[in-house]
Amino acid sequence: MRPTVILKVALTLDGQMAAADGSSQWISSPEARQDAHRLRARVDAVMVGAGTLRADNPRLTVRLGPQETHPVGSPRPVIVAGTRPLPTESILFGRNPIVLAPADPDISGQIVISPNRTGDKVDLVAGLKHLAELGIRNMLVEGGSALFGSLLEAGLVDRGVIYYGPLLAGGVGKPFSDKAWTTLADAHPVAIESVERLGESIKLAFSVPSPQGSEPGRDTR
Repeated sequence: MRPTVILKVALTLDGQMAAADGSSQWISSPEARQDAHRLRARVDAVMVGAGTLRADNPRLTVRLGPQETHPVGSPRPVIVAGTRPLPTESILFGRNPIVLAPADPDISGQIVISPNRTGDKVDLVAGLKHLAELGIRNMLVEGGSALFGSLLEAGLVDRGVIYYGPLLAGGVGKPFSDKAWTTLADAHPVAIESVERLGESIKLAFSVPSPQGSEPGRDTR
């Protein structure tokens, strides 16, 4: 068993997640960003890759208005590490994160060592099973493109929410996934569940058919 994995991303209308210099605040509308906090309030954990940790120093907390409080606090942060040192001054290290790593990173937090065959990256299949054993039943993934692409490639994505902002990038900055798209047959079929307008943004929710053997554990909440 593994957690239900939900990708969450803000994109320009032509599919760019950030500019080439890394700037992305703010692609989506305030209403979309508030909706994203409601998504966080419904999950056990929020996952980011080491690149996002270095570039954005995210908080990954639930920040809602006084009428929309989250009774059990913010979801647990999860960091997917590589072989480079992590910035231990980042905000997330003050929140006892779970760190999935290919080797012991010798940092604070709850460390789960889950190397792939070559030992230089995390085995995401095994890593997600460890998260389920720690009680995580559902999880948002909020970046970056390397992590999004790796989860899709491994068949580990169940659902997704894309917030399209009212912008045309007009060029190539940082796309949703860093994987090469060689041919149309390599695309991942999805089922569009809903489309709605949030201020000047458009929210699109989709689900991904589960490959045999990769189904998440059932979330009974």
